[in-house]
Amino acid sequence: MRRALVLTAAASLVSVFAFRWWLPAEHRATPTLALPDTRFDYSLGDYQALFHDDQGRPELRIRGPRLEHDANSRTVRLDQPRFSLLDDSGAWEGRADHGEFQREESLLLLSGQVQLERATPTGPVRLETEALQHQRPARTISADVPVRLSRPGTELDAGGLMMHLDNETVEFSDDVQIEAHPAARRPRDPSGTGG
Repeated sequence: MRRALVLTAAASLVSVFAFRWWLPAEHRATPTLALPDTRFDYSLGDYQALFHDDQGRPELRIRGPRLEHDANSRTVRLDQPRFSLLDDSGAWEGRADHGEFQREESLLLLSGQVQLERATPTGPVRLETEALQHQRPARTISADVPVRLSRPGTELDAGGLMMHLDNETVEFSDDVQIEAHPAARRPRDPSGTGG
């Protein structure tokens, strides 16, 4: 009896293995492999990032006390960002209360008290507003809210602007007002010697 039981068990095992071998591969249960989610959220303190253009030249530097990344929206939130827009003729240095970088569009949105400044031979040029957008691929800066541009002797207020960084042109829109002061003149030398 015992021997018959062992032979029956062995025959059952052989028939299971033979049936498994004979069964086509597409009917076999294949385990599903789950890869880990490669999207992740993170935050950085005292960060600094440098972005390059298509030719490998630095074009944008951002730094600040805190950066937070949201994986679902692929958006980076920036607290008190300081930034430099770099080009061959000098840099625009700026700061803002808040920033958001949208990776899909390569768009930097700045809000709060936003200031940009650039050194020029005639003195600093300063731009102040409550919101700015910087399109990295197009190399433009735009604002759809009131802006103030000032430089020594000139102040300009407008309802918006579009700056093209590559050709250094600025277009102002909506109720543009400019106040220009004549350059200060040196007093004439009463002796007439020019010295």
